[in-house]
Amino acid sequence: MENLLRFSFGNAKLPATTALFDIPAGHTCPAAHLCHSSADRNTGKITDGSHTEFRCYAAMQETRPNIRTKRWHNFELMKQAGSLPQLLIDSLNYRLERKTTHVRWHTAGDFFSYRYCKAVLLAAQATPDLTHYFYTKSLHFWQDLLLPENVFLTASWGGKHDHLIEQGYFPRNSRVVCFQADADALGIPVDHDDSHAYAGEPHAFAHLVHGNQPAGSEWGKAISTRKKLGEFVGYGKSHAKALSQ
Repeated sequence: MENLLRFSFGNAKLPATTALFDIPAGHTCPAAHLCHSSADRNTGKITDGSHTEFRCYAAMQETRPNIRTKRWHNFELMKQAGSLPQLLIDSLNYRLERKTTHVRWHTAGDFFSYRYCKAVLLAAQATPDLTHYFYTKSLHFWQDLLLPENVFLTASWGGKHDHLIEQGYFPRNSRVVCFQADADALGIPVDHDDSHAYAGEPHAFAHLVHGNQPAGSEWGKAISTRKKLGEFVGYGKSHAKALSQ
């Protein structure tokens, strides 16, 4: 149905029991800073922000027209919705499969308004059998919101509101690192399957940088080094394929 939001199910990182919701990367990320990148809606050309250090992998996926179209479809419906909570609830009820156990909000994009944050919480309350989780840099919207028991927030370092993480408001937080050794030096685990985002007591963890990076950047060099060493470099073609469905 064209009047409902579209989801994907699983990818090379996550099982098919996880529903994935995406909106345009960069265009919907008001607090992005070190990773701010976006794809032109019409051409797919990538533009990095003035402070970008590592390029957003989700923006790079939007060089593909089918992925770009799907994410803009979702964003336009949300902007036009008379009741955003009802749109989310109706879409979840219609789109999700019987086997779905988790919903990850945003493998691309972020919370672009306080209204949207509250709508997701209401949708989660309406679907208590599902685990809802997300990574966000839009921490200014979430500082005073209470999360239902089935909602898990991971604060993502590298945004405009990192000071809120530093001040202890978001004990579950993640950062991007170049190598496993960098995470080891910080005394935090590296996550490869999102389990750190919703399991266990709130804690800090890391992700290894992946995706196409600006030529000559330290982040791109790290990916090349890990590839030469046969270490984890990314989620591969199957990840992009799943997101395009």
